[in-house]
Parts: sequence; structure tokens; C-alpha cells
Amino acid sequence: MQRIPTGIATRAIGTELLLRRLYALKTLNPDEVELVASLDSKPRRHEPGTAICPKSDGSPHPRLITSGWACRPRITADGRRQMLGILLPGDLIGDRGEARPLTTSPAVALTPVRTVSVAKLFDALAATPQNYPNLVAALNKMDLIEEARLLDLVVRLGCHTAIQRVAGSLLEFYQRSSFIGFTHEGTFPMPLTQEKLSDLLGLSLVHVNRVISQLRREKLVEIRCGIVAIHDFARLSLLADRADPSRPN
Repeated sequence: MQRIPTGIATRAIGTELLLRRLYALKTLNPDEVELVASLDSKPRRHEPGTAICPKSDGSPHPRLITSGWACRPRITADGRRQMLGILLPGDLIGDRGEARPLTTSPAVALTPVRTVSVAKLFDALAATPQNYPNLVAALNKMDLIEEARLLDLVVRLGCHTAIQRVAGSLLEFYQRSSFIGFTHEGTFPMPLTQEKLSDLLGLSLVHVNRVISQLRREKLVEIRCGIVAIHDFARLSLLADRADPSRPN
């Protein structure tokens, strides 16, 4: 992955996470880097359980998550909730003027969340996209990756066993955390309760607890105080039926 230019990372701490993700997908030119770095606006704090910056139609303004975890929920008529995806630091949310279901889907904070506005970014891209070709391409790739994760979730809920669902989700969170520099020697922060995991994976709380206990007994994974430690990536990946995210591409 290309290194962020000296001075940019320290000047724009909030947008460094977005730069890390973009650099993993495309090499940016100096003007594109400067545009992203200039987005370091005053952050907003969102308490757990609250919608993040909803518009009058329920969709959120375009924003960047700089800390905390959120989700895209769908609430059924009888009050049940299904998460359509988990949002991590470095993820973009909100209506960018596109008719895409995920961009207009409301986001809800699962933990204390901080966000900054990225309206300036999308205004610039709408006005002069020819000035930022690599940035446009990288953002399009980010959208495709998020849509692919949604398809993975459909398969996970429709075909996978409980242990495959949990193992696959932990590997996905590790891989996404590694893109923003949030992993260390097989560990990564995961501030999700087992109840939230059950909402995401369509399992009962008791079932999630049993699976996590089984993974711990088999010395594959340990979760303690919001930190996940993966002890055997190869075995866990085989169990989850997905690629090992700890191996170089």
C-alpha cells in the first residue's frame, strides 16, 4: 500500500483513515490527496442507538466515520431488526445524490461515534470529476466492495452454519480493520456485544455465546474486553469457507 505523504497524516487525523482505504485501492495524485486531507472539519458525536445526521427523508448527510462502530439496520413491521452491514472507522455514509440503496440507507451508531462532513469532497467530484480521476475510481471500488459484503451477508444468512457465520464475520472485521491500521499481531478491536452479533447474523444470543465458547475451546479465537485475538487464521478461514486475510495477496 502506498504511503501517505509526510505532513498529510498529521494534519488531518480524521481523514487519514479514508486516505488509508483509498490508497489500498488506487494511487492518488497530489491534488486528490489534498482534497481528502482538507475535509478535517469539526467532528460530530453520535450516541449509541441514535441515527447519524438524518435528513428530513430519513437518509443521512454524506459523512465519514472517524471513530466508533455503526450499522445499517432494517426494522420490520413487528419491531425486529436485521443489520444490513457494520460500519467501521474510515467508512463513508450518507446520501451523495445517487439513487443507490446503501447510500440512502440510514446509519445508526452502535457505540459512541464521531463523524466529519465529506460534502466538500462530493461537491468537488460532481463539479470537476476530470480533476480527480483516481479518487473517483477508488470511491467507486469502495462502493462495489460494500455491495459485495452485502451479498456475502446474504449467503452467510442463507447457507452457512452458525459457526461459519461467526467465524466469517470475525475474519471480515479483521481484514477491514487491517486496511485502516487497527490490527496488531492477530488482534483487533471489536466493540460489539454478543447481542449485536446475534442481530447481524440472524442467530439467538444463546447460540452466539455457544459458538464463541466453542471457538475459544478449540483455541481459534478469544474475545476479551472488546478485543478479538485470532490464534489460528488458517483453521478459522477453512472453517468459515473464506480466504485467509492474514496471508499476502
